[in-house]
Amino acid sequence: MTARHTDIQLAREQKNSAYDGEFIFGVKTTGICCRPSCPAPVAHEPNVEYFDNIWQALAHGYRPCLRCRPEIAGDHFQQINSGVVAVERALHLIDEGFLNDRSIAELADTLDVSSRHLRHLFVQHVGAPPVRIAQMQKALFARTLLLQSSMSVTEIAFASGFGSLRQFNTVFQQVIGCSPTDVRRQSSCISVSEFTHSIVIECPDGADISSTLAFMRERAIAGVETVTDNQYRRSFALGGSQGVFCVDWVADRRELILSVKASDIRCFRRIYQRVRRMFDLDTDFSAMLPMFTADPLLARGLDRGCIPRLPQAFDAAEFMIRAILGQQISVKAATTIAGRIAEQAALDFNYSDADIYRLFPTPAQILALDLDGIGLTKTRQDTLRAVCQAIEDGVFQLNSYQRIDDFRRDFTAIKGIGDWTASYVAMRGLGYRDVFPAGDLGVLKGLAVDGVRPSIREAERIAEQWRPFRSYAALCLWHSVAGLEVAGNSAGKDTD
Repeated sequence: MTARHTDIQLAREQKNSAYDGEFIFGVKTTGICCRPSCPAPVAHEPNVEYFDNIWQALAHGYRPCLRCRPEIAGDHFQQINSGVVAVERALHLIDEGFLNDRSIAELADTLDVSSRHLRHLFVQHVGAPPVRIAQMQKALFARTLLLQSSMSVTEIAFASGFGSLRQFNTVFQQVIGCSPTDVRRQSSCISVSEFTHSIVIECPDGADISSTLAFMRERAIAGVETVTDNQYRRSFALGGSQGVFCVDWVADRRELILSVKASDIRCFRRIYQRVRRMFDLDTDFSAMLPMFTADPLLARGLDRGCIPRLPQAFDAAEFMIRAILGQQISVKAATTIAGRIAEQAALDFNYSDADIYRLFPTPAQILALDLDGIGLTKTRQDTLRAVCQAIEDGVFQLNSYQRIDDFRRDFTAIKGIGDWTASYVAMRGLGYRDVFPAGDLGVLKGLAVDGVRPSIREAERIAEQWRPFRSYAALCLWHSVAGLEVAGNSAGKDTD
């Protein structure tokens, strides 16, 4: 028996929640798989089988436990660290719904590998071929909706990415081991305001939702977003669908309630995923916390003993525009100009109300706008147009499955884009967890010793010890000098 096996066996027997997301175990006598902290009676070790992730357990025929819900114990795609670039990129694309309307051959072409080789890599590193992983993912999300939403079974089928009700029933039975109707009988349905499609999202301990909402409120774009102490609302346009979604914070139950009103319900899963990232609900802080607590520079920035969350923007392209607008001006000024751009675009929007009545334009739509008279310098207009054109021309990509060095190289090759903007977009636009904006003024203030700030090169050297969590280290440094102060309020920005 290896030391690793001994550790996970002990974690299972002690129901140690710190190991949730680290492994999944299956009980041979019941055919059910669970997370380590499952409240069910402890199974005898000879009857237990261990897996690195839930996909492996499902591929071996196990059904997810209804008591501990292992499918919601963190982001299972992020927990797969194969070290193989094609696998990592494919998992991200599958997670975004690539295979909902495209083939495995198209996925392989996107990754520049053969279909056969991609299947081999998946079986070797994930435990099942790509198509099967996509089916499992959709079935697990459907089960979450069946248990935690008031949507009908038909609506859930399409919201989960299935092409038909028949396909949904067949795949669900194969993956979960029972029919959707059987699961729905165990549901506690909810109903939220005027929205017909809602789901409860459980928040982990340590997630400071109130602080995240306060951060968002300062940056809300008029007509596109509204934020209060316990609610976030915004317009959206995704994959041919448009609408409004609302996130309500129920503090006493530590729950977020996501409600969506949309022209096409097939956008629901993408919105659900993005909302989880907006509130940083799936990051495992267990490996970070001991390191950060022991470091005197970072410990000052902990929030009641917890590491600050990294609020990823809902739309990466929109955030990239915001970051460019924020160069050398205040957050309030940049937010005002962003609102003027949305007003100038005047895009058709069918879900207007008193607070939400605009869509934010895409880079292609911004290229068609007259940006004079909205508060942008000629130089900043040129930078904005150059970046939007580069996106349209494929010069760089806004996704988190590329190498950060590739993104930084391609993005900073555009005139007017420097390290500060690239780092900030990588952190908050794309959600990279190991980015360090060494030239940011707030970061340098947080690194100061006896009032003496380090040079940028010294800051980069100091930050090496915080890999692979440097984005969170930067958050701690910002918090240590100004509470909720983050990049975007700092003066150390790219210059013209």
